[in-house]
Amino acid sequence: MYELLGIISAALFMVVMLPLLLRHINRIFFKGKNRVITKLRMWFRKLHKPAGCCLAVIALIHGYLALGSIRIHTGTLAWIVCIAAVILGVLFSIKKKAVYLVWHRRVALLAVIFIALHLLVPGALYYIGF
Repeated sequence: MYELLGIISAALFMVVMLPLLLRHINRIFFKGKNRVITKLRMWFRKLHKPAGCCLAVIALIHGYLALGSIRIHTGTLAWIVCIAAVILGVLFSIKKKAVYLVWHRRVALLAVIFIALHLLVPGALYYIGF
């Protein structure tokens, strides 16, 4: 069951990250003028918040089922970074201050790194003594 939740979590993470990825693709390759990419990005932006909330819950359940308890693991660290990104996104939504959006994006990039670590070397913390 935890394997299925892991796959669902990965798919939700892709949905959450697609607006940012599409924004950069449009800006870099099409100078922001590709309407198809813009429409796709707007559609994924509508899914961004609910998918992020689902991701937070499903990833936590996935980790609990995989490990049998909440322990320090690469997945736990990735989940914590994702929650930090969620908190910064919520702060931006409430306060409408650009600094929260900037940090939301920075922490999201950090989440990509931690999730890649979790997927590639799940037991990395055990190798360094945790």
